[in-house]
Amino acid sequence: MTRSRAYKSNDQAWVEQKNGMLVRRVVAHRRLEGAQQLERLCQLYAALRLFTNIYQPSAKRIPFEEGDIREGRRPRRRHDEPLTPPDRLLRWSGMGRKGRQRIEALQHQCDPVVLLETIRHNQAALVIGEREPGHRRES
Repeated sequence: MTRSRAYKSNDQAWVEQKNGMLVRRVVAHRRLEGAQQLERLCQLYAALRLFTNIYQPSAKRIPFEEGDIREGRRPRRRHDEPLTPPDRLLRWSGMGRKGRQRIEALQHQCDPVVLLETIRHNQAALVIGEREPGHRRES
């Protein structure tokens, strides 16, 4: 659980930063209503989670050291090579055999093209505003 910092009324939790980066970029700030749209949203989040965590590489910051090159007063930020989260876990020496097998099975099981199709299909369905059959849209 994360909280905002003490005495900072405009400070949101770190989860909101991630929502702005990923969820809001994909879903936007639409109002969603009904069980059908909830189901679409759940399918979208499931595919988005797998696509982001399996196929999108990220570069981790390397901590500053005493001899780092400086740009003005601050040391220059350094990053390691971009790796996907499963690749980073598989390189970790503390990963057990069963964990490696589960990650490798998940990588082989997921297809990035199918995940992207699922994401785009559910995004389009949310934009169109599919609702339950008995629900009428007020004009």
